Amino acid sequence: MSNHYQSISKPLAFAISKSSARIKSTNRNPFRIATRLLGVKRGTPGAPPGDIAVYNHQTTIPDIDIPKLKETIHTIRDIIGYPTYDVSLIINEDEDMRETNLETRGVDKPTDILSFPFDEHEEGQPGILKEPTFDLPDYYNLGDMMVDVPYVIRRCEEDKEFYESDEEEMDIEVDPFEDYVGDDERGVSGVMATIYDPQQRIQLLLVHGMLHLVGYDHIEDDEYEVMVQKEEDVI
Repeated sequence: MSNHYQSISKPLAFAISKSSARIKSTNRNPFRIATRLLGVKRGTPGAPPGDIAVYNHQTTIPDIDIPKLKETIHTIRDIIGYPTYDVSLIINEDEDMRETNLETRGVDKPTDILSFPFDEHEEGQPGILKEPTFDLPDYYNLGDMMVDVPYVIRRCEEDKEFYESDEEEMDIEVDPFEDYVGDDERGVSGVMATIYDPQQRIQLLLVHGMLHLVGYDHIEDDEYEVMVQKEEDVI
């Protein structure tokens, strides 16, 4: 499973500024500060939900379902316990993803999803973020995710060929340095392996990406076990 970079606060500003003319959808409320100055801590009764911003920087799927993406993010955010926190998603294509992956992780190739947490989680407690320093809207932010749509489509096609082949054995060329979520039979990887619709697969990748935003990881074996179990719980 890919080793997603986890320590940059707002790197999507770079990607968004490069292609701001292509932004198709956002959900930023210019009057939000007037209604969310205080009372956005987790568990605050009546606290309004955080913003969900989706930036569509791709043309591979012209009719990509932005409302569905927002709905999925909203649902995952509620499940993981941060309904008052903002979160952003940029859906892009290979070159933008490759550049961002190189800039942030030193990997000169695209990948399926990257996650960039806004803040740190409590030591040894994935899923529990540190309390914001100030009770102000801008501090209640999970962070940003990026999804490479053409990359996801290629993976769908490859998995379909593999799983639906009539041949008992297939010689599949695997790049040992490939960078994607999808090399395990458990968690998000296991579920999406036989999901060949790219838009449905993106919904599952968002589970993986949002867990990274709240501190889950899979670098070490014990971290992986915790994260994959949480993926399955959320799914």
